[in-house]
Amino acid sequence: MLHPTIQIVSNEIETLDTANAYLLVQAGTDFIGFASFSPVEKKVNGWVVYSLEPASTNAQLDEKLSAVAAANSWVHSNYQKVLLVQYAPGNVLLPAILNRDEGKENLLELAHGPQQHQLYLKDIVVQQRLVNHYVVDGTLGALLNRRFPKGEWWHVQSLLLTQNAAAGIIVTVTIRFQEVQITVEKNGQWLLLQSYHYHTPEDVLYYILNAMQQLELSQEETTVWLQGMIDQRSALYDVLYNYILNLKLKEPLVYQFPAATEEHPAHLSASLDQVLACVS
Repeated sequence: MLHPTIQIVSNEIETLDTANAYLLVQAGTDFIGFASFSPVEKKVNGWVVYSLEPASTNAQLDEKLSAVAAANSWVHSNYQKVLLVQYAPGNVLLPAILNRDEGKENLLELAHGPQQHQLYLKDIVVQQRLVNHYVVDGTLGALLNRRFPKGEWWHVQSLLLTQNAAAGIIVTVTIRFQEVQITVEKNGQWLLLQSYHYHTPEDVLYYILNAMQQLELSQEETTVWLQGMIDQRSALYDVLYNYILNLKLKEPLVYQFPAATEEHPAHLSASLDQVLACVS
């Protein structure tokens, strides 16, 4: 029996008219998530996230996806639009003027090591004049394409880059299971979009402080916004709070979510809200 890591669902979701709603499917290194939302109303109807075994076979993954759909009747393909979003960091961003599709396999292998049984995809980010080449696990990708035949693939970095960077300085740190994503915006430019796997709280602290040092951002003048799967009572939060001068939990949301609770605080929803704001 699968048990969701995150389950935030409104009481009205069973009567939702999905023909006027979107479904966002989150495909991560070790998780799968589904979010039903209404872009016109700026409202999230439901969000569930399940952890996955990275080495699952086709049959095991298919069984798990079937179990998720059975437990959440609103997870299906009959939406106005379905977005399949890759969260795993196996990607390479290239200036559009330098892009050559025929070299993508070698480029990804050079950046991320040997690629086996992968689905090769790309996004054209017109707003930044970039092409984002990335891979999706071949087994998971094939299953999602079959279940959501009209699904539109995006990499999470591509979605973020469709938005204009902030005029000031914004450092956003997103925690997802054992992965940390760091983005830095400054003076209307995206300076950093990077994800790292971490083992200890000190790893996360190092990645943040190293990024700030490399980009010459002073702790005194820079606010670090923290969102995602982080508990204020955790060792990770304690380490970041003790060593980052201006650390704030990101709580203002563009979308209306089902009521926040101690188990599902606003800064957890902020990690999804940031992405949904890019696809409205």
